[in-house]
Amino acid sequence: MAKSLSELTAEEFEELVERTIDKRFEVWLTQLMDAFEGVSDENGDEFRPEFAASLRRSLEQARSGVGTPLNTFRSELGR
Repeated sequence: MAKSLSELTAEEFEELVERTIDKRFEVWLTQLMDAFEGVSDENGDEFRPEFAASLRRSLEQARSGVGTPLNTFRSELGR
């Protein structure tokens, strides 16, 4: 049975928001990688290897569910 927003605990709400954000980032990263696959190398332009590796790593983490807990993320931002 689905709960209304007012019935969620703070932890349940944070988890819901985290899952939603993770899913949106996964979709965005997939779209980004798909767009980059079509980039031609006619001008000799290439991604820096570290940038390409970072994108791949982020996509793999999003797909595997590996992430940073919200409280850890907040503390890293200094909040």
